[in-house]
Formats: sequence, structure tokens, C-alpha cells
Amino acid sequence: MLIFNKKILREMKKYIYNLFLMLIVVLPIVGCDSYLEEELHDTYGEGNFPTEATVETILNTAHSDIGKAVLNANWMHWAVGFPTPSLHYRYRQVHQRNNLSSWTWNTTRTDPAYFDILEFMWDAVRSSNEIIDKVPDIEMKDTKRQAEIIAEAKFIRAMCYFYAVRLWGGMPIIDKPQGLSDDLYPKRATTTETYAFLTKDLKEAIVDLPTRSEYISRGIPLGHITKGAAKGTLAKAYITMAGKPLEDNSNLTEARTLLEEVINSGEYSLVGVGASNPYELLFDWQNDNNEEFLYAIQKEGPSQNYRGIFGYFTPKHATSGIWTSGEGDKFSKGAGLDGVPPEFVDWYASHDSGPRFQWSIVTEYVLQEDINGFNAGEILRYDAGPDAQGHVGKWRARGAELTGNFNNPNNFPVLRYADILLLHSEVTNELDTPDYSGINAVRERAGLPLLGGLSKEDFRDAVFLERDLELTFEHNMLFDMRRRGLEYTKSKLVGFYNPNQNNYPNSFDIQDIEPHRLLFPYPQRDLESNPNLEQNPGYPR
Repeated sequence: MLIFNKKILREMKKYIYNLFLMLIVVLPIVGCDSYLEEELHDTYGEGNFPTEATVETILNTAHSDIGKAVLNANWMHWAVGFPTPSLHYRYRQVHQRNNLSSWTWNTTRTDPAYFDILEFMWDAVRSSNEIIDKVPDIEMKDTKRQAEIIAEAKFIRAMCYFYAVRLWGGMPIIDKPQGLSDDLYPKRATTTETYAFLTKDLKEAIVDLPTRSEYISRGIPLGHITKGAAKGTLAKAYITMAGKPLEDNSNLTEARTLLEEVINSGEYSLVGVGASNPYELLFDWQNDNNEEFLYAIQKEGPSQNYRGIFGYFTPKHATSGIWTSGEGDKFSKGAGLDGVPPEFVDWYASHDSGPRFQWSIVTEYVLQEDINGFNAGEILRYDAGPDAQGHVGKWRARGAELTGNFNNPNNFPVLRYADILLLHSEVTNELDTPDYSGINAVRERAGLPLLGGLSKEDFRDAVFLERDLELTFEHNMLFDMRRRGLEYTKSKLVGFYNPNQNNYPNSFDIQDIEPHRLLFPYPQRDLESNPNLEQNPGYPR
């Protein structure tokens, strides 16, 4: 089997670029993730074959690749945030990215949010495939760690496909390193087949992955994939499959079992219960990989979290004491591109105005400079005119030594224990054995009254509402909307677009959203490089 190194890839790209998928031709992207305590290598040892000395660095590459898929340049936040009420781009000015906010996105390359993500996902799949295919043949003294490395790679590959199937539907199944003798033009699998592939990976990963406490006892840094992360992700995949479009509820009992195994393991808990501001403790960058984070993209990387969750979310005006500690800290000023619409701020506060709301959304700050009719020293509120907005406050850098406006010291949570608890309440309700303990634990930390005695439908709505509040800005809301279908999606958007408050979109009619938009169009560059790929229904090829 041919393993492509950089030299080979450069030659292939020069002569036959259009003949191969991006998975095959894109140059490996490498960096350094110190949380894994290994540098990244762009080869796999002598003869481009992994050795015991380099195998951890190969795994590090896979971690880095999926980190870019999830966070690079905020593309994922645009793709899964802008179509929801929770985020908008540049105060909804007329801009191609706001096609996402009005559900009028197109298939051209001017909408990069849902195109460029896939390129990074293929990088992560490629890195994972190398590990899964080659590492079993290495002679390693620590055979337990060898099996764990393979299991981590299977989890990373499964996570890529889990994101992808929810964004685009059925995906090409690439399950091994690609050589010239392989099928370089694979067709897209069905959505059912894609879920079967990724759930198989997760089930196999569970067998060999250690627990969180086992990593700690062996001195292996947290940030590696745990058994709890794989179980929780598999349960989440099963619950997602039970929604639209598959409506396959055959795995809900197994999902409940997996979630209860995570809950009863004693490995995880809600952070900050009883504290005056538990969410500041939860999202404190100096408390990363805490006992609530089952799986998180790690903060250390080639560009410190891949230019994502700080610079884009912070205001374009200098602030003090909110996102950073220093007075007039020049790095407290970001791009202000991705804001929280005033309507969503009001909606959130109507359900929860306590510490969770206050940490998640910044609603006002003292200006350090004159802007748009407001003077330095005045307070700028989220609803103070058409150019005002709230700002995401979950990820802050107080006490951090920043080196740039877009650098960020925070991990990004892909799966939290709060999500596990809410999923457990959801699945028990769907199985007609409603258990309020999960949702009530989340609500109790937030200072909200406990629930009980609801009908099945009302309990379902209560769980999804709590997910919107607890997990907002964490890549869940759009996927939750999609799995409940078109009419529910439309209902979530009602009341969140005020043309008198914002510049865009004035003519957006929620009822015009077409069913095919519950999936994004398949990325154009992949279609152009592979004639066997089909576009999603409703979109031109």
C-alpha cells in the first residue's frame, strides 16, 4: 500500500490534482500540541512507516487535524451558529455569510463556512486511517498503549463522520489509507450507512480506551480520548439517529445504558455546583480538562485554538476586565464579527437571567474609545441602536498572556457532562420512563426551579429548551433543530428577526425555508474532483 509523504503529494498535486479527492491530495497540515507532550512529525519514521518512537506524534497530528475542522477560523461556528437565532455576522449586514442566517445559502465557493470544514475533516480522517492501518504492525513494548492509540484514532474518525453526516448527510466511506490501486472516486454512502460506519468505530474504541482516572494514574495528560467520551458520543449518535431524517429509535435503550454507565462511573460531574458563579469556574482556561469535559478540542496548537473562539467573538472596540484582565489591554479588542442578536439576548434572559446567562452572553461594557455616537467611558449596551449586539462570553482570557487578538487560551468543549445529563433525561422520556434527575441537576446549578410531572411532549420541549440555554454556542442548537424537523426548526426562528433593529435580512420569511435546507449542499470542490459524488437534493450540482 502506498503511503503518501509530502514529496509524493506535491508531485501528484502538480500533475493530477483534479483526479483525486481532497482527502488524497491535500498536503498534511502539521503543528504542535503540547498538551499531548509530543511534537508533530510530517513523516512516520524510516521508510514512512510509523515506529514506536513516532507513533504518539502521528496521533498528535490526528488530534490537531480534527481541532482545525472544529475551530479553524470560526467556520464551524458560522455553519452551525448563523442558521440559529443565537449568532449573526456583522450585525446582519448584507453579506454572503448572512445567507446562513436567512437560510438562503448557495452552492458557490463564496460561502466557505460549510465548504472548507470538510477539507480539514478529510485531513483528520487521513491521519486516523494511517494509525488504524499501520500501528497494529508496530512492535511496541506497551501493547496496552498501542491499542489505546488505535482506539483514539477510531474515535477521531468517528467524530469527523458524526459532524459530517449531520452537516451534509451520507458521506463517502474512507476507511483506509488511499493508494493508486484504490477506488479514488468513491460514491457517497447513505445516511444510514454513514451512521453504521461511525457507530462501529465508536463501539470498537470503547473496548480499548481507558477511563479518565486511568489516564491520571498513569501520568498521561488529559486531553486524550477516554472510554467515557466514546460512550457518550455513541449514545448521542444513537439519539440523533432516532430523530429526523432516519427516525430510527432501535438503539435508544442502548443509548440509555451507555449514558447511565457514564453517569454511574464517578468519573465526571458538574463543575462549580454551589459556587456564586459556577460557569466562570467551568470555563476558566486555567481549569481546562476539568471533570465536566468528556471531550474537548485542546487549546495548544499551531495558532492557539486555530483563530477561533476569542477574536471573532470579542467586540471590535477595546474593553477592560471582561475578556482580559489588564486595563486597556490591546488584545481585549477583537473583530466583533460574530455577535449575539439582541432578540436572542432577550429570549435567553426571559428563561434564565442568572449566572449562566451572565457568563454566556456579555450584554454591556464600558467603552475605551469613541464609537458611533458613543464616547469613551460610556456603557455600550447590546440593544443600543442598530449597530449594537451581545457578545459571546463563555471563553475569556483573564490572567492569560496573549500574543494577539485572535489567540485564545481556552479548550473548546465538544461533549460535556451537562450534555450527558440532558441526553439521559431526553432518552428516558422517549422510552416512557422519564427521569428528571439529569435536567434538574443542570437547572439547579443554574439557579432555576426544578421540573416534574410534565407530559411527554412538554418534557421533550423542556429538555430541548434547557439544551439551548446550557449548550448555546457549543455546536448543538442547529443539530437539535434538524433532528426535530422542518416545522420545529421554523418555530425556533420565529420572533428573532427584527428589521428595525438590524440591517439584515429585511425580506426573510421563515415560512419560505425549504425542506432540503435541513442539510447543507455538498462542497463544490469535492464534486468537481469526483464525478461519482451526487449533490444533495434541492441544490444544483
